[in-house]
Amino acid sequence: MKSSIREALWFHGLFFVIGLPLVLFLQGPALGRALLGLAIAYNVALPLLSLVRGHGEWLKLWLFLLPLSCGQVIPDWALADIAGVLVFPDHGIWRVGGAVPVYFMGLWIMLLFPIVLLCDRLRSRYLAAALLSLLLFGFWEWAARPLGLWYARDVRMVAGTALYPLVPEMLLGLATLSAYRNSRGRAIIQQWFSAFGVNLFYTGAVFIGLLLSQRLF
Repeated sequence: MKSSIREALWFHGLFFVIGLPLVLFLQGPALGRALLGLAIAYNVALPLLSLVRGHGEWLKLWLFLLPLSCGQVIPDWALADIAGVLVFPDHGIWRVGGAVPVYFMGLWIMLLFPIVLLCDRLRSRYLAAALLSLLLFGFWEWAARPLGLWYARDVRMVAGTALYPLVPEMLLGLATLSAYRNSRGRAIIQQWFSAFGVNLFYTGAVFIGLLLSQRLF
């Protein structure tokens, strides 16, 4: 295993160990401040560590994924405000469009970064990205409600987990990996347009997933 991958796993593992107790034991505004702090800390520490350790690929990937992560408030906003199937508890933090807590702009990257970094180096990269995305996003869809992060309503569920976003989130991992690989090395504005394209793709995919889950199950 290359040192950059090993260090990335250590970094994300350490961040998980630090963040999980905060999410488990804090509530209300304290939880909101903690989540905002974690989102900021992650997106400051990751590029700094990439510079200190000389992992240029980390920095390039972070520059691609940060605007993509910010853009993920678009589908969440639509699901919460238009479809009414997604609820974010009030943790006293400013909300984008009055619906999505602002810290979510910096949270999606925490899953997408390891997915893309790890799978980009594999021969069966897209199969690996699909499986890893389903595993990671599926876990957080299951854990989100008991942790008070978000919850679904008026949709098909299994074991407290909404069905409709699982396949779209798997496709999100695939689309993110593909967009990064195809735009890598191009001008940063072209990369950001590619990232925004992933946001639009996921928005459509998650609404199709919502429609099909309600009609087929």
